[in-house]
Amino acid sequence: MDRLADEVLQIIFNEIDNPSSFVVVCKRFYAFSRDPYVRAHYFLSRYGSVQALYWALGRGQLITEQVLDVLLSSGAHLSRYLVQVAVHHYFRSLCPFIKTQWVRTLSLSTFGHFLKQSSERFEAINTAKGEDDGAVFRNFIRDSRRHPDRRGLATDTIAEILEKGKFIPFCSKDPIMAQFPLALSIEPRLLPLAIANGFRMDSRYRDFVFRRIFVRTQEHGAEDVLLNVRELCRLDASMFVSRTVAAEVLMEAESNRAGYAALKTLDRDGGLRFSLASLVEDLVKSFIRFHSITTSSIEASLSYLWKDFPSQNPVAQLVMLLTIFISCPKATADTLHISLERLNLTPVSSEQIALVLLSPFVEQFSSILQYARVYCEIGDDMAFSSFLADVAVRCLEVSSKGNMLRSMCEDHPSLMDDIQFAAATKYRLTVEDLPTPEQRKECPAFAGKLCRDLYYFNLEVALATQEFDVAGLEGSPSRGDEMGIRPPCEGAISAESFLGDIGQETLSQVVSRDELLPQRKRPPWLSIRTDVSFRPPFLADLRPVGIWIRSQFGRRHIVTATFMNHAVVNDNHMILQHYLSGPLIVPVTLYHFKMLAHMGRAPNYQLFQAIKNGAGFFFSDSDYLKHPDIEVKRETPCTETMPSGTVKDSSSIEPPSSSSLTMSSAPPTRKRLHRSAAATVKSYAYAQSDSDDGTPTLGAMSDSGRGTRTVESNLQLWIKHLSALQKDEIKKFNEKKRHPEQSNLSGPKPRTVKSDFLRTLATGLRELRQLESSRKLLAHIPAVPDESSGSDDDEYLCPKRPSKRRKTFS
Repeated sequence: MDRLADEVLQIIFNEIDNPSSFVVVCKRFYAFSRDPYVRAHYFLSRYGSVQALYWALGRGQLITEQVLDVLLSSGAHLSRYLVQVAVHHYFRSLCPFIKTQWVRTLSLSTFGHFLKQSSERFEAINTAKGEDDGAVFRNFIRDSRRHPDRRGLATDTIAEILEKGKFIPFCSKDPIMAQFPLALSIEPRLLPLAIANGFRMDSRYRDFVFRRIFVRTQEHGAEDVLLNVRELCRLDASMFVSRTVAAEVLMEAESNRAGYAALKTLDRDGGLRFSLASLVEDLVKSFIRFHSITTSSIEASLSYLWKDFPSQNPVAQLVMLLTIFISCPKATADTLHISLERLNLTPVSSEQIALVLLSPFVEQFSSILQYARVYCEIGDDMAFSSFLADVAVRCLEVSSKGNMLRSMCEDHPSLMDDIQFAAATKYRLTVEDLPTPEQRKECPAFAGKLCRDLYYFNLEVALATQEFDVAGLEGSPSRGDEMGIRPPCEGAISAESFLGDIGQETLSQVVSRDELLPQRKRPPWLSIRTDVSFRPPFLADLRPVGIWIRSQFGRRHIVTATFMNHAVVNDNHMILQHYLSGPLIVPVTLYHFKMLAHMGRAPNYQLFQAIKNGAGFFFSDSDYLKHPDIEVKRETPCTETMPSGTVKDSSSIEPPSSSSLTMSSAPPTRKRLHRSAAATVKSYAYAQSDSDDGTPTLGAMSDSGRGTRTVESNLQLWIKHLSALQKDEIKKFNEKKRHPEQSNLSGPKPRTVKSDFLRTLATGLRELRQLESSRKLLAHIPAVPDESSGSDDDEYLCPKRPSKRRKTFS
């Protein structure tokens, strides 16, 4: 360390937050730290030229007259506003945003030298309270909210304090720091003076400044907006109107016509870095996934924009169709056709009508179907029935369509057969259809087509079936996506993202919210956006499709079984809670665990809870689909259930002996049985009553033709087969761990870790084994001997063991 050059020590010194411990290491470091040049450049390198003097004045023990001279000569910015606040603070006047001692730590001679240097730079310094440059600037900002005729402060006054007083907020704690960009939006000609004082325009300021310019159009007009925008862009090359601000202006185009006209003029003259028509198209497309499309204000705003900027994009046209059909749920076909012709949306194809019905926000479909029969060439009954069946089957993939499907099936009962056929063929899940964890991109993103999350609507899949161009969806906002649609390339940085994301708030809403925020704690340009689209996406009486399927087809039906498989794969908590609650649950099968094991996904905890509550054991849904759905009574905690699938023919099995049934069902008595009765029992037998069909079943294992039989409860069967599945998965994991080169992964081999399925299964099996052990202990509680019993219990008394010690006789 003694051999380090002074330049290296300066770099190390500047990187330390508190160098007091560093300077006492040796005499050289201590002497080095006392150099005025070292101390001055410490503040300059850490806090910059604008705030260096403010932080230096707060370290009175380090600041001397020489340090102040080096700071001012090395480029530290000194403003008249800083001198005025320092004078107020030093002489005990109140400065609300300074809570520390600050300049009061300086010696009187050092502070006097600071005032002398300041007086040489500025001819006159007004130190009166309430008349400093900061108070003048705050009055200018306050007057800017008034009408131009009622403003008492001219722009020339602010230009004078910027030019002669070198005014700029000198620390981040000053509330003027949050209001300073507002002056640039009021008067863009102040920007060169602010830049000369050290102000640097940040991209966060840009949108804030342009919002203020466009929101003031009602008092100035489109010409003033164009003048201010062009002047700002001329003075600073980094200033431009972003897509974010332009979209906010477009959202209130009908009420803010001056700003809308200014945007169109800028677009026509090439003053925008994007096409206004493409922005309108992306803005319209963004509403395909938000519930705000159902509001009348959005319908009016989009219709106003569509008249000036129509588009041939299928997604944008679908949004406009939705606004018409949703806003007029009970209109006649002719009325709807007139509204569509006004927006130049005709002719409407049958596929467009199908996509309208597939929207998660459409529930009333009568007027839409009536329009389709009249104007979409599906007037005959056969074509209409085929169209309706196709829509009903495709609605199964949209989780929020339960109420709509129920109404459609009530009006057209033949749709039930179409739904059943589609569930049995098109949507059946097999292990071969599922990806493996080795497919690192496909496996995490895989989701079953049915029983998806309630807010998921895969628009890309719906449109890709008709070979529509959905590439334009990348420009729509992915932030706060209500329907769960993700852009195809999340990591790619496009030109649109550089120009700003688009939202659905109006310009007035953003500006009003910024004014209500506490400016000292959160600057306006860093405020959190809360679009009006972030409202509850569906109605309060929403019924998911999976719940309607359960109530319509019952718990033992192939359609319900198909939905159950998809709910398990998608880990849909809502559907699983409905399917696995109550006495009549949808059966859980070993096949559910095999599918999850194939994908490496963790089973939902409700599957294990259903097993604990007495769910019957089945290998797959084919084991219980052949049995009728019979209501059963809730079992007591001590009883178990046997799967009906394990018994091929109940008539071929001998009935259980009376002794075994007595032992399993009768409560323990205080009088013990004869010792010879224990010789006929190999294992404890439970009275079985299947939790799904209510038929008593027993195992077929016998003990050399005797009357009692060994019975495995449902819990024991679950533990047995899940343990076997766990062993198989552990074996595969060990093979993969021993031979990592056999995996299909490219690049460096990652560390082999256990899948979520294995970790969760181990926990679930441990709980199931603990439950089984507790039930066995409960069932084998030894009876308390009766002290008043007769001589029949004498044979149960253990004979006294003879003493091993040899007795000696005297």
